[in-house]
Amino acid sequence: MTWRHFIAAILLITIHVIVITNSSASYVFAQETPQYESVPVTLIPAITQNILTIVSLLIGTSSFILGLRIQNVSRATSSTNTSSSVLMNKYMEILILALVIPSIFIIIFGIILVGIQLEIGDLAYLLLLFALFIPAGVILLLIRNLRRIPEKAV
Repeated sequence: MTWRHFIAAILLITIHVIVITNSSASYVFAQETPQYESVPVTLIPAITQNILTIVSLLIGTSSFILGLRIQNVSRATSSTNTSSSVLMNKYMEILILALVIPSIFIIIFGIILVGIQLEIGDLAYLLLLFALFIPAGVILLLIRNLRRIPEKAV
């Protein structure tokens, strides 16, 4: 991974954190002026909803690209490996990592944010955020295993 890729990944992480912060703040501000005075403002469901939206977008997109990469690897093992196929696999892997790694940082950010404001009734939101590590971990595990397949085929 070159410095350009590293700087691009850091820039993506920063943008995602800013988007999460702004979207959760705008959602909370919209809820602070309720039409009915009896409805309490809850911060943790708003934060969790925004984090779930962004992380599901990132994980879903990376899962789709991972499926394309798996198809590309299966075609490459049945036929000869061309340099364009190897290059495409590398670019797909970088794109998947550029989507999964920021989602992991966003999940950690959400856990910290919810953990600071946690009440007993909001424990389910914290567990939901911890459960988001499962698909991100599976994608990283599959990426690691897919790296080994072309080496064995050649």
